Amino acid sequence: MAVMIAFFVAGTLIVLFVLSRVAGDGGGDDNEGGGGHGHRGDGGSPPKPKPRSPEPGWWPEFERDFRSYVQAQARRETVSGAG
Repeated sequence: MAVMIAFFVAGTLIVLFVLSRVAGDGGGDDNEGGGGHGHRGDGGSPPKPKPRSPEPGWWPEFERDFRSYVQAQARRETVSGAG
């Protein structure tokens, strides 16, 4: 009887250990490196996100061109395919 209890306790501890390892991984982000672990493990805060870069120099011209393209498409008459 004592052997059965010992096996039960050992099995329960193994299952709990495996579950804690799987749950402690947090899914991880593939872009973080370090083996895919989602945390550093040292109790520190997660890495800060990179600051957003300023908009590229060509962006205002793109917005103007796109706006004029959309307005031109809106002015076009819809041509029916039936006929």
